[in-house]
Amino acid sequence: MRSAGPLLALALLAGCGGPDEPAQESTDTLRPALGETPTALPPQAADFPVLASSDCGEVAAFYADSIARREYAQAALVWDDPVIDAARIEAVFGGYAEPSVDWEEPSTEGAAGSLYCTLEGRLTDAGDPAKAAVEGAVVLRRVNDVPGATPDQLRWTLQSSTFVENLERSRRS
Repeated sequence: MRSAGPLLALALLAGCGGPDEPAQESTDTLRPALGETPTALPPQAADFPVLASSDCGEVAAFYADSIARREYAQAALVWDDPVIDAARIEAVFGGYAEPSVDWEEPSTEGAAGSLYCTLEGRLTDAGDPAKAAVEGAVVLRRVNDVPGATPDQLRWTLQSSTFVENLERSRRS
């Protein structure tokens, strides 16, 4: 994740006047008011080039690695559903000390202008060997290089998972 420290300092300096100038009022909404703690901006898919990969296995590995690092907001970027956010993913995986997924080779097939990639795997907790392993699969989808498709449509996104993500989904498809 990018650090906002140098940019924040630069923005604060830019708003200050010289010794003979009054300080300028800033309309920068990213700068905190005096006395407030700066907040980090949420991660965006564009911040992670791997999410634009044409290899669905790389995207699935990013998802599992983000969960293992407890970077749930990053893991949520893989889902194609706005209701699946960091809090929901943390609620599912927060009980794992060291979650790890071993993936099998992906299976990809096309249908009606879309590609679907299924990866089966085994979720274990390296930090708690007594925790039972969970077998499951994830299904990712992307547009199949249709002319005029946007970069967002061309990236692999999670459509479903049968591991432990029994998350309420939005009704959109």
